[in-house]
Amino acid sequence: MPKHLSLLKIVLSVLMAALLAVSLARGAKAEPTAQQVDALIEALRMPEIVDVLANEGRAMIDDLDRDDDGIPRSAWENMLADLYRSDVMLEAFRGEMIKALDGVDVAPIVTFFETDLGRTIAQVELDARIAMGDEGMEDVAAQAWAELPADSPRALLIEDYVAANDLVEMNVVGAMNADYAYMIGLGQTGDADAMPSDEDILREIWSYEPEVRADVSEWIYSYSTLAYESLSDDEFAQYIEFSKSTEGSKLNYALFATFDAVYSDLSRALGAGTGQLMQVFSGQEL
Repeated sequence: MPKHLSLLKIVLSVLMAALLAVSLARGAKAEPTAQQVDALIEALRMPEIVDVLANEGRAMIDDLDRDDDGIPRSAWENMLADLYRSDVMLEAFRGEMIKALDGVDVAPIVTFFETDLGRTIAQVELDARIAMGDEGMEDVAAQAWAELPADSPRALLIEDYVAANDLVEMNVVGAMNADYAYMIGLGQTGDADAMPSDEDILREIWSYEPEVRADVSEWIYSYSTLAYESLSDDEFAQYIEFSKSTEGSKLNYALFATFDAVYSDLSRALGAGTGQLMQVFSGQEL
């Protein structure tokens, strides 16, 4: 199974998607046009973010590849290259965003991210996302968060931001959903009698929930410390207020629903692809 931290960075919650559907069903407005969603995707710098995620997906070969599994590295590379294609992933994100934003007035959201502050936020989030792909920088960011006094204005703002967007809980559930989807995909290509039951899979996944939660928390707080370092406290506070607004809340849930849907599909396909390679190359276990 791939490391849950690799999946954590991009995964989100099926449960949140269901909650989103319920909330939007109440007094829903007209569905946003594809052009409006495209404008939002551009404002959020999602094409560049998807490029980062695709590169990370292909780099998972360093987690999956082993000398004793009998599967050539080239086979892993080909599978991951097929799965993590930026153009295909972006189109999948776009389709899920259109569904997740059904009934949401996206105009004020786009307006916010087209302001000077909004553009700055989109840029620093992208820059930090790229930087966190380097283990050395991730360690630096973690140290920076650890050294912030708990009662300092910046630490309190980061805590407020994480809580306002429910980042830890959503990403924990999302990471576990991705692991579950991976196992289901893996089971689709193997001996059905030899595969554990859904109950056993869920029991195993929940057994390492504390570890997942610890990894998620560390990454989220480290990333937030790095990403918003260049913002003044006042600018950061303005962003938090937007996150707490009706528009910001709906955007947050829509993004989680979108990422969760896309990465559940990717994780399931990754499991199925892994199972196929195991069958082709002597049925060796990973």
